[in-house]
Amino acid sequence: MNIDQRNRIVSLVLIVVIVLLGVWLYNTITGPWKEVQEKQATTERVRTNMLAINDAIRFYNDRNNRFPSSLDSLMIFITNDNFFMANRDSLLRRRPVDFDSFLNSPRTGNRFEYELNAEARPPLYLLSDPDTEDHIGTLTRVTDRGAPSWR
Repeated sequence: MNIDQRNRIVSLVLIVVIVLLGVWLYNTITGPWKEVQEKQATTERVRTNMLAINDAIRFYNDRNNRFPSSLDSLMIFITNDNFFMANRDSLLRRRPVDFDSFLNSPRTGNRFEYELNAEARPPLYLLSDPDTEDHIGTLTRVTDRGAPSWR
């Protein structure tokens, strides 16, 4: 084997090593960033769903002059209310909603938690995500009624 052949082989090996290291470097930089973006997108979907449920709770309150006792009663009411079903895009502020999983968190599929403090005047409610600290409303402070925790 002469010097030229050996230099070509070494050059090819070095080119392959450089390409492989470049691919590895790209993946180590973009991989974690993609995970962060996916988590942010999931959080945004959860919050959007919670805001849609909050809008439905407020609609229930407007129609019945009281808040629903549970999320099941809310779901029964909105699926049977013709006005809501006909105008759900505008009532839910054009938030995309899948009524099959409306009451479940897109993050894990766990059901959102809802509590009502009917003893308070005015009545207060708390809608929370079981997987995070995100919630809408409060059970103790009237000024935070219906307010999202992330704003």
